Amino acid sequence: MVSRTAFRTVFRRPLAGVSTFALLAGLAIISPATAQDATDEDPSTGANAGLTEIVVQARKVDENLQDVPVSITAFSGEDLAAQSVQRVQDLANFTPGLAIRPGQSTPSAITITLRGQVQTDILATLDPSVGTYVDGVYWARATGLNSGFLDVSSVQILKGPQGTLFGRNTTGGALLINSNDPDLNDFSGSLTATYGRFNEREGTAVLNVPILEDRIALRLAGQITKRDGYTRNVVPATSVSAIAANNTVVRKGPFAGSPNGLKFDNRDRMNFRGKLLVKPTDTLSLLFSGEFFDMDERAPARQILLAMPAFAATNPNYGVGSTASLFAGILSGGPPPTSGANAAASTALGLNVLNGQAANLIANPRTTANNEIPYAAARTYTANFIGTLETNWGEIKLLTNWRRVSSFAGVDLEGSSFPIHFTEGQQRLTQKSAELQFVGTAFDDRVDFAVGAFVFQEDGFDQSISITVPALNPVTSHFYGLIDNDSIGVYGQATFRLTDRLSFTGGLRYSIDDKALETRNNNFNRTSNMTTCAVLTGIPAFNAGGEVVGPVQCALRRKDDFAGISYTAGLDYQIADDVLVYVKTSRGFRSGGQNLRAPTTAAFIPFEPEFADSHEIGLKSQFLDNRIRFNVALYETSVRDIQRSTLISTPPIPPSTVPGTATILGNAGKSRFRGMEAEIQAVLFTGFRVSASGALVDPKYIRFTDLSGDRSFERFTGVAEEQFAVAADYSTEIGSSAKVNLRVDYAWRGDVPTAEYFFAPNPNNAAIVAASTAQKLGLLGARATIDIGDNYQISIFGRNITNERKFINNLVVAPLGYISGVRNEPATYGVTATVKF
Repeated sequence: MVSRTAFRTVFRRPLAGVSTFALLAGLAIISPATAQDATDEDPSTGANAGLTEIVVQARKVDENLQDVPVSITAFSGEDLAAQSVQRVQDLANFTPGLAIRPGQSTPSAITITLRGQVQTDILATLDPSVGTYVDGVYWARATGLNSGFLDVSSVQILKGPQGTLFGRNTTGGALLINSNDPDLNDFSGSLTATYGRFNEREGTAVLNVPILEDRIALRLAGQITKRDGYTRNVVPATSVSAIAANNTVVRKGPFAGSPNGLKFDNRDRMNFRGKLLVKPTDTLSLLFSGEFFDMDERAPARQILLAMPAFAATNPNYGVGSTASLFAGILSGGPPPTSGANAAASTALGLNVLNGQAANLIANPRTTANNEIPYAAARTYTANFIGTLETNWGEIKLLTNWRRVSSFAGVDLEGSSFPIHFTEGQQRLTQKSAELQFVGTAFDDRVDFAVGAFVFQEDGFDQSISITVPALNPVTSHFYGLIDNDSIGVYGQATFRLTDRLSFTGGLRYSIDDKALETRNNNFNRTSNMTTCAVLTGIPAFNAGGEVVGPVQCALRRKDDFAGISYTAGLDYQIADDVLVYVKTSRGFRSGGQNLRAPTTAAFIPFEPEFADSHEIGLKSQFLDNRIRFNVALYETSVRDIQRSTLISTPPIPPSTVPGTATILGNAGKSRFRGMEAEIQAVLFTGFRVSASGALVDPKYIRFTDLSGDRSFERFTGVAEEQFAVAADYSTEIGSSAKVNLRVDYAWRGDVPTAEYFFAPNPNNAAIVAASTAQKLGLLGARATIDIGDNYQISIFGRNITNERKFINNLVVAPLGYISGVRNEPATYGVTATVKF
């Protein structure tokens, strides 16, 4: 039997060489499953009255969506434009079972929920439950993922555990984003300009240049997006920052002057991509690509939603502090907390002041009251090399990647005019990966197979600081980790055609993850300039020469490895030419990791991998000469050791007398998700198509206990139990050279818990649950487009036409006693013009 050490050595050695090659190739370009034909036929011609075929690559080859026994939602680039989809986040409006929201602390990253499987944080030690693949390459970190769709050919969402066909192993599903490759023989391009509400300006340019006919071509694409802020900050002139004037560790601030009157939630992003395709022979293609993304924005504008009365619970997970109200009361003229009576008086005053401010902000959705100026910035560099060799049995493909992510974000976390809670996070991470794939057919095309090996390495740092009620707490909490993650895996999957209508699919994967974390977590006393290590014990307080987030004196390293086997097995049967039924079972694996924000030695322990076992039955069908397409899937997923994060209270660090906070990752025993997803499209008459989709999911904890006791009654963060969308499209020709396309759509989802908190003994539980729930939300959109000939297009669009401004990203910080939130974007409308050549 091959040992783990030998297994790692065999697959790790090539990584440095191929990743360096990808880096050099990609940077040379950016320096100075395609879902093809995913829209209707040209209905104005009447040439084809039915729905056209949707081509996906869920099994590494081009296949008709209706022939693939996998639950998939697919969009072409034209679909995304027609639906006014600006960002990856918008996909959730039209994908049953999918939810996407920005990270709690930064809009530059997103968290994805699919079939109830969710990544609860964006820490560098936590892997996503839904894997993202851009042009076939795995992106480990979601930073930069919420940019616009630049020159995209297709987006595909694969549902359920993945791993036997993809480089990384996930429990929830996979998001595939494919951009257009260079065309070897077509000199072409386009220029697109958009102007909209809030002075939104977006320009996109695409250029395809054949360099040597049939052999070499270059494709360049770029996009710049800017928009003014839509949230006005209203705070007293006396508002002050929690960041001291001599602070040198934050990336921005402290800011001079008053933040009153500033506009937040602007947009300032740019994205550029270059691809070079070289075909030395008819069977060999070499694709080099590089991508650059940059953003720098004043966002998000958080708002205080609820200040909570103190509550002492026997289970510490459900206790509520009153630090926020106490501090706000003192700053509002209440007595200093020199006695219990004084503290109670100031707390009562602060509770009224904060909840009064919350009520005012809730009633005025265009305003906020932040004593800090929020900021979010990110920059990513990506370089890929993909080599493909066609053979008489299929193809061999090598994918290599290098990607660097740098980001920082500072936020007024409680969202009030008082300096209660400021946090800032910074990340600088570099990933390198290589994947070798063999895809083809055997035994007279009776067997389709795909086998591969994947190697991944990631290193860098992830840090954050937390400043709470500075006049009462002179201690800044520092969380700093140096990570070194390695992953290797081998996988294979094959489909056996037992008869002309019956097929069996089986797949297997073995994964090993080595994860190392050097923690330097510490607490810095701003009064004495002394640093105390948080995790490493036996080190007396020391002066590091000022404030240092990651002092080497506090370094403590641990390394853990995690291994898992994943599989899939299923049968599909073609009842008729256009009707497919399938049943499948699969297991997914999400690696464990370490607690990057451990506040103590006892908390510096790893969390275990989670395993998802999913069982699914599905139907894919078309009727009436392809005028109606109906797909439905029912599933049940059991997740063992599901990974969950908990915000805990930490003891006061002398001389402070108020508690702090920290986020701890752990495992939640076992959970079960049952659900159904359905999609239908119908061409009612020439040029007119209607579509609808919906999803239901029932999440439940079977077992969830930790050292604090039973937690199985908690809510599932980020999971909408009901969701649906409807749309209508109409297209017709005007004269001999013009065509009009009209679309209207409506997407709705039910209530979504944004925090786990639920504790019936707390008399304020109902208010806490209401304030930490993203209320049901319906979004209406419309778009009208005129195509003039083949080269000119103009569109007018509206997004969130009814101006639904509900809170969508709420956060409970029970140790300090507050809940804050971020609103949905307001109604936007504008015009887009495109010139093609």
